[in-house]
Amino acid sequence: MKRLRIILVNLLFMSLPVFSWAGGEGEKADNLIQQVDLTNLSGLNYFFARWYNDNLWIYALIVTALMGVVGLIIALVTDIILKMIGMEVSKIDHHE
Repeated sequence: MKRLRIILVNLLFMSLPVFSWAGGEGEKADNLIQQVDLTNLSGLNYFFARWYNDNLWIYALIVTALMGVVGLIIALVTDIILKMIGMEVSKIDHHE
């Protein structure tokens, strides 16, 4: 019963902003879409800015995947450097 009460209170707290946004006639946002100026860009900056302007969802997916790849490369380079200086870089065995 206590668990159910906690879940209901959390759902209430998560829905409060929706109720506050739904009431009333606020001003309409006219200029929500931002465009990057491409005139002075070249190379990779132009490449990513063009993706950003064309389709924000594809840009978000590509940047997220690229961040994962860069993180993997950093981890592998760090692993190689630590092996070269003689540190053990294997998986940790957990004892339960």
